[in-house]
Formats: sequence, C-alpha cells, structure tokens
Amino acid sequence: MKLGVLAVLTSTGMGLVLNGGAVAFQSWYQPATPAARQPFTGTLDAHPTIALTFDDLPAAGRLPQGENRTKIATTLTGELKAMHLEGTYGFVNAVKLDNDPDAQQALRVWVDAGMNIGSHTWSHMSLTANSTEAFEHEIALNEPALAQYAGARDWHWFRYPFLWEGDTLDKRHAVRAYLKDHGYRVAQVSLDFEDYAWNDAYARCSAKPDNEAIAWRKQSYLDAAAEYIRLGREEEQIAFGHEIPNVMLLHATAFTTLTLPDLVDLLHQEGFRFVTLPEVENDPVYTEDPDAALKYGGTFPDQFMDSRHLPHPAFKPKPFDKLKDLCK
Repeated sequence: MKLGVLAVLTSTGMGLVLNGGAVAFQSWYQPATPAARQPFTGTLDAHPTIALTFDDLPAAGRLPQGENRTKIATTLTGELKAMHLEGTYGFVNAVKLDNDPDAQQALRVWVDAGMNIGSHTWSHMSLTANSTEAFEHEIALNEPALAQYAGARDWHWFRYPFLWEGDTLDKRHAVRAYLKDHGYRVAQVSLDFEDYAWNDAYARCSAKPDNEAIAWRKQSYLDAAAEYIRLGREEEQIAFGHEIPNVMLLHATAFTTLTLPDLVDLLHQEGFRFVTLPEVENDPVYTEDPDAALKYGGTFPDQFMDSRHLPHPAFKPKPFDKLKDLCK
C-alpha cells in the first residue's frame, strides 16, 4: 500500500531511487488528508487468505557488505520452501541480468527452487512517465528472459512497476488491451507496506554493526506490516463491502531474508491461510476495474477508494525519516 513518502522524494512526491544498482523513477501513493480519514467500525474476517509475491527480481535493494544476489535468493527460497510456499511468484526486470553472472544465478536459484516468475517490464519503467508504445516495448523486451528461465511454467503474469496502471484512460485501456492480447493477467496487489524501505538502513547498520539499530529496524518493520495489513483489509471492506483474497507485495532484499519468517508468523497469528497467486486472482473481484486515470495508482483497494473518493481509515505513518538517518 503506497501510503508514505520516502525522504528522497521531492515536494511533488517524485524522486530518484537506487533500485538494485539502477536508478529508477519512483513515486509513492499519497494518502487522503487527515480530515478525510475516519475510524473503521467493521469486523475483520477470522480466516483471510493471502499469496506472497516478490518484485524487482533478481536484484532488489542495496547489498550489505559480503552479500550477493545468489546468497539472498538461496536463503529466501529456502525459507519459502520450509514454509511450504513453493510456487511463489517473483516479478522480473530482465535488464538486471545483463552482464551480471550473480544476478543470472540468483534467478536460476529462484526458479530451480520451485518458484515462479512473471513480468515487471524490462527496466521497471513508469507508465506515468512514458508513452504507451515505450511501455509495451518494455513488456516485449522482457519476454525472452522470462521464457528462458521459466521454461514450461506460466510466466504470463504482469505487475505494473510502482503499481501505476496509467495516468490517462487512453494509456490504461491501451496497455490492458495489449496485455490481454498477449496472454497476460495482471497480478494485482491488495496489501503493501513498502517493505523495501528498510533494506538500505540494514545495509548501513550491518556494516558497523549496530545491533540496537538492527533490532529497532526489525521491530519497526513488523509493526508497519501489522498496521498496513490491517489498513488494507479495512479498505477492502469499504471499497468492496467485504474482504477479498489478498496478494502481498514484498521485495527480494537482503533484509527480507531476516524478516520473512517473522512476517509469516505474524500473518499466521492474524489467521491468514496461504494460497497461490492464481488461486487468489481467480476470485471474481479481480475481474473488476476502477477504470480511472490515477497518476500514482496504488493497491487494488486503493484504486477503488481513490476513484470513488472514499475516505481512508486512520493509520500510523511509516518511520521513513528514522530509517533514512539510521546508522549514518
């Protein structure tokens, strides 16, 4: 869920972010103003369902000293397999494979461990900042790597970079038509707490090391996850009248390997049952479309909330300012 503003952003909510060694144009979803928020008075489901997904494969976030992408992929897939989450989808930017044997091996480890892959465009392109034609070219450019690594598995799942689905209706309609014509399904997201924001602080703190800062960062990560899981589920009830099967957006960073078991424990404590991405998105709700031009997009519930001008529930902000300054 894009509900924070990272410190690197300009006053317009846009900025440049290092993403796996490449500079990427980024913006974060802007929340409703405080006056528009209201307490949620409903009851959350006792047994919700969820599929975990990972963006920006094979290289997400800064590497701590002594780490490499293959080691991260090996640890992460080992954790997923230990939790019986084979078949988890990761969304690939194939530009990161070019002339990088470590990234290539990391993606091979992911697939060989029984995980799946889908498309995230070739270079994590912003649809808001580019033309429809350029965006569609990036989807096509990503396909040879997907076919090579996935083999006979279904790689025709697409996730929009930044969760931006078109700042004009012409773009939105054209890209959706292109995806349909080329056999893709959109891998929507219902739960997102911007987990990647914790990784760079981890890379800095692990080099010192600062154990107190590392402990705070891990706890703040889990606190933010709990807060925005709750918020996302409340938004679903407001937007759709009921909770929907969930897809959580995560990133395959070094910090994720430290926190994933605890995050899964948190989800279990909340009553979640784990399923696959195709199972979740086979629910009829995912055939719905807000059909709105949204400059910064957002999660699936966010899009319906914003297009219908529905008030967001109250929420606590993420600790981005402290993360920015930690271990500097």
